Amino acid sequence: MTFTAFPYLSAHRSDVPPTRFEIRRLTLKDIPEVLALGFDDVRHFRTDALAMAVIYPLAAVFVASAIVIRDFRPFVFPICAGFALLGPLATLWFTALSRQRERGDASAANLGASPQLRAIQRLSMLAILLFVAWNVVAGLIYAATLGQAAEQYAPFWGLVFTTQAGWMLILAGCATGAVFAVCALAVFFISFPLVLDRSVSATQAISMSVQTMARNPLFVFGWGAVVVLGLVLGALPALLGIVIVLPVLGHASWHIYRRMVVW
Repeated sequence: MTFTAFPYLSAHRSDVPPTRFEIRRLTLKDIPEVLALGFDDVRHFRTDALAMAVIYPLAAVFVASAIVIRDFRPFVFPICAGFALLGPLATLWFTALSRQRERGDASAANLGASPQLRAIQRLSMLAILLFVAWNVVAGLIYAATLGQAAEQYAPFWGLVFTTQAGWMLILAGCATGAVFAVCALAVFFISFPLVLDRSVSATQAISMSVQTMARNPLFVFGWGAVVVLGLVLGALPALLGIVIVLPVLGHASWHIYRRMVVW
C-alpha cells in the first residue's frame, strides 16, 4: 500500500526527498528477526551496562518506597504495568543508536542536539501524560472498589485476592489498562523512530503510526504482547533481565520501523 506523504516531508534530512511512502505488511515471523537484530545492536554498543547503571538505583528507590510507605502499595502494580506506556520513550536512546549504526555514524547519540528535538519533546510529554492519566484512573478504580476495605488495615494483597472488591479491582483495572495499552500502541508504535529519521511534526508522526497499526494489526498486537512478556520475564529475576530486555526492545523498534516503512 502506498500513501502520499505529508507536504512537510520535502524538508527532511535525507539526500533524496521522498514524495510517497509505503507501509509494508509484516507477519509474526518478523518479530524474532527484529529481536535478533536488536540483540546484535546491544552486543555492539553494550547498552546493557548503561541500562544497569540507570535501572538498579531507580528500582531500589521504588522497592524501598513500596516497603516503607503503606499508602504507596496500591500503586505498585499500576506503576509497574504502566511502565510499558513509557517504553518507547525509555528506549528512545537505544533506537537512536541503532539508526546511527545503520548510517555508519560512530558518534554517540545526542538527542538534545537533534533538529527534531521539539517533536521528540512533544511525543515524550504525551507519553508521560498517558502514564499519569493511567495512574490517576487506576487510583480512582482503587478508591471505588477496594479503597474502603483497605482502611481496615488488613494485608493489602490478601484483600485483593480474597474479597469481591479486590476481584472487581483486578477486572476493572485490567480492562482499563488494556484500553490504555492499545492507545499507546497506536500512538507510539513508530512515531519515535519516525521523528528521529524524518522532519515531521509530532502530529504527523502519530497519524502515520495509527495508519501503520491499521495496516498491520496482527503484527502490532503481537509486538505489544512480546513487550509485555519481555518486561514481566525480565523483572522476575530481581530485574536482572530488564537490563537486557529494555535495550533489545529499543534497538528492535528501529528495525521494525525500517522494515515497515519504505520511502
